[in-house]
Amino acid sequence: MIKKISLTIVFVLIFCAGDLFADAVYLKSGNKVTGIIVRETDESVDIKINIGAVVTFFRRDIERVEKDADTERARMEESWETAKEQRKTREIREDDYDEGQKEKDFVEYKGEWVSPEEKERLQAANIVEDAEKGRGEERVSYNKNKEKRSSFAAKLLGKGNWYQKETENFIIFYRDIEQAKIVSDKAEYYFEKITYDLGYENEIKWKDKAQVYIVENTDKWRDFLKDIGFNPDLVGGFVPNYKEKEMFLGALSDGYLAVTFPHELTHLIFREIAGQSTIPLWLNEGLANYEASLTSMSNKMLIKYIKQGNHILLGDLLRMSNYPEGKEMRELFYAQSEKLVEFLITQYGRKKFRNFCELILKDRSFHDSLFEVYRDDFKDIEDFNIKLVEYIVK
Repeated sequence: MIKKISLTIVFVLIFCAGDLFADAVYLKSGNKVTGIIVRETDESVDIKINIGAVVTFFRRDIERVEKDADTERARMEESWETAKEQRKTREIREDDYDEGQKEKDFVEYKGEWVSPEEKERLQAANIVEDAEKGRGEERVSYNKNKEKRSSFAAKLLGKGNWYQKETENFIIFYRDIEQAKIVSDKAEYYFEKITYDLGYENEIKWKDKAQVYIVENTDKWRDFLKDIGFNPDLVGGFVPNYKEKEMFLGALSDGYLAVTFPHELTHLIFREIAGQSTIPLWLNEGLANYEASLTSMSNKMLIKYIKQGNHILLGDLLRMSNYPEGKEMRELFYAQSEKLVEFLITQYGRKKFRNFCELILKDRSFHDSLFEVYRDDFKDIEDFNIKLVEYIVK
């Protein structure tokens, strides 16, 4: 079976066969790969680099291709076959050698006796193979399933080389493997945690995986946002296409990436629960910040605003349908919304919170939803507000 190896992994391997060169693929990166070209198309070139491995390079990565004479290809194939036979003759069972000979000539590796040099080669090859399997890297073609992607995704995939990594519920598109690892390592954990906190554990099943696009640095993220008409000073991640489950994240830092993902994932999951219903702004953002453990403002600062009477009054918070103007007021809005959600979930349980949310999503008022679900917990809206502030300041 022909095994395709991604460009970033290829150069960990050793491409040599004595002084034989046969065909050569010269890459735009400055590297050169020698072997025997076994297949060419308009999009790619397959080159056999030893008796058991064929690697594929995309035309867009290739500077030029040089082919040698058929006699040189035959000589290279012959050298590979000879090397294979020589390795076979060195395979000796343990009982054929005494302890002194084993220590001198051969070593055991995965149940076989091989030379120390052969063991080193096999170990290196296995490390590369294991890394490849673990990363799940696959080069992304812009034309593959293009019709299923939004214009935002098309703009990203149309520029540069992208890879993808899959988990049970997610496809992560990335250029930096470490950034993909930050998201993929926790993706399923956050999926389970969020659905659990909302009271929907084991009820949400995604037939189509969510697509997560990671833009690898601040400059490229700002350029991307400007290109699609977004304010780069206000957006660190967003979900523009809930139907196709697309999520875009800016890798402004490793820490930021780790909290932005669960924040945006909460929006995605809660939107699926809500369907066509309107989600109040305070609930949408408060829940997302709570699940991401993302505190927009320190509790000490929030208490200071409350003490001075400069916080957002409960009625005003519940009526907000647009983000408040100014960085300070936006942070206050996020902080108060998060505390309201946290208060209901942690103090009165996720099952009540689910029932409360379902009523809100049916366009019931906050007051009616609260007292239908929490009738035994609060005497009136004033009592609720007092207990909420007491929870914040304790």
